[in-house]
Amino acid sequence: MRRVALSLAVLCALALPRFACASTSEFAISVGDSLPATFVVPIHADYAGTLAIETTWSGNRLLFFSVSEERTGPLTHRSGPSPQRLEIPVDAARLADGARYTLTIKALPARGALSGTVRVTLPDSPEVVAEREARLHPPPPPPPPPPEWTLAKTAPPGSAPAVAGLFATVEGYRRMALAEDARPDGCGWQEPFLRYAAALRDRVGAAGKIPDEPSRLYYARLAAAVRVVEGLRNSKDPILAGPPPADRDLRQEWNIARAEKVRPIERKLDQLGELLHGGHAPALEDQAWIPRFIACLTACERAIDETVRLARDQDAQPTGREVLQSEWAPILAAVRVFESIASLGPEPAVTP
Repeated sequence: MRRVALSLAVLCALALPRFACASTSEFAISVGDSLPATFVVPIHADYAGTLAIETTWSGNRLLFFSVSEERTGPLTHRSGPSPQRLEIPVDAARLADGARYTLTIKALPARGALSGTVRVTLPDSPEVVAEREARLHPPPPPPPPPPEWTLAKTAPPGSAPAVAGLFATVEGYRRMALAEDARPDGCGWQEPFLRYAAALRDRVGAAGKIPDEPSRLYYARLAAAVRVVEGLRNSKDPILAGPPPADRDLRQEWNIARAEKVRPIERKLDQLGELLHGGHAPALEDQAWIPRFIACLTACERAIDETVRLARDQDAQPTGREVLQSEWAPILAAVRVFESIASLGPEPAVTP
């Protein structure tokens, strides 16, 4: 059996330090018809990782492969037809002890010639591995900047008082709506309104473009309606604030008197929707948050009314009480924005 010597170039490619050799090297093998052959290749690894050996050849002859370490002896072996692959773990402890590896390839006498290629891939340095991993798994892109409507903004220097007031009231509402402890918006108007108010604020601040007069008049009506409901909520009038009389006959009279005072408030709330859909503020007709806001305000008014009327009925549960508890503070913050928008031009006259 012949031992086949490798060329000097091959030995360099497999044994010299990493600055002189590539991490992957190839060499050719060939065996004549019916001849035996043995190839012995020293392999020097500088880094921990996986040492991979891949061999392909022509013909039907079988080859035997083994890898051994200078001091510990054989590590792995394999035989069979083309192609073949071996993987040997190279750990840092062995490298520190000066491990040296040897690849042996044997061809037993058999009919037919063969020729092929052996590829040896050495473990890469940690820096190369890190760079490769970084290319395969690039860091996620930075998060997009937050939307403009979520950002705090102050009025441009020298702004008119009405413009500064708009910026201040929108900022107050923004802080409330986006607070970490903000309650869920059961009516679905709060975030859309914030988007709208922030965009309006930015247009006013950048170009001085204020809403048209019908829109400002409608905002004044919205604000007036909220203030009326707030007055109902905080009223000291015994007819409005209660409690209802214990005597049944007196309670009936009380209910009639209360209905006379509450009915105009309810009519004012109904008019808000009628005016919006009746073409009184064309620029606002596509703002879906406004009908939701009106419905929410109406639910709060009903809850305030029922809480007073049912005060002596311990088993009664006023409808909309949860809405009132969660929505009233945002409504009051929004009404300040409404009033700021209405004040951007000549003060609109609002029918009481």
